Amino acid sequence: MKEVLWEKLRRPEIENAAKAGGIVIIPVASMEQHGNHLPVNTDTNCCFEIAKRAAQAIDEFPLLVLPPIWTGYSPHHMTYPGSITLKYHTFVELLTQVATSVHAHGFRKILFLNGHGGNSAIVAAMCTKLAAEEGFSSIGYTYWDLPSVPEQIKMVSQSDKGFIGHSGEAETSLQLYLQPELVDRGAATWAPGVWGDPSTGAREKGERIVNAAVDALVKILREYHSGILEDRLIWRKEVL
Repeated sequence: MKEVLWEKLRRPEIENAAKAGGIVIIPVASMEQHGNHLPVNTDTNCCFEIAKRAAQAIDEFPLLVLPPIWTGYSPHHMTYPGSITLKYHTFVELLTQVATSVHAHGFRKILFLNGHGGNSAIVAAMCTKLAAEEGFSSIGYTYWDLPSVPEQIKMVSQSDKGFIGHSGEAETSLQLYLQPELVDRGAATWAPGVWGDPSTGAREKGERIVNAAVDALVKILREYHSGILEDRLIWRKEVL
């Protein structure tokens, strides 16, 4: 199996990937409470696993996955133990410096993959910020908003009504699939800080959500590399 993790590659391998027009995925998530039954790395685990699986699925061009940015913007979770947050401007500067470092090494296609709701607006704004202030383009997505993923969540959801929630059915299902050894099934009930019903989570539901997200991300990465996606995203002056 090919290596896609940035931290496991040597300098020449990273240089060659940039010269070959490779894409770099920057997973962006959080470290925060997820009820009494899920580990605090839930958001990070989800987006990092989806990024790795998508990168492994593509052979036509290089794809590298950075170590996840595991601390996000989570002040609303600080009431509960285990949560770690950055201040807004610190988080924005962190994302900026990571992306500009990647760009400095010759990569011209950078994709932020977000896994935490509190980061969504910031990641979306990063693309404008980097273009306006740093002079290069990037794209950003939250994994549960990728094409077809909301529909998949709705299909498997009994209680969350198609919404990712927080530590509820969907995220519990994801963790039962991705790292079941860290889930306390006996504590999978509603508690303050939980949005949704964890008791309805199931491994099979998590697998379907992950597979849908990976398939959608693979399609986006291929369109991004080919230029099709940029043609749709970039504003163009009308030809008179």
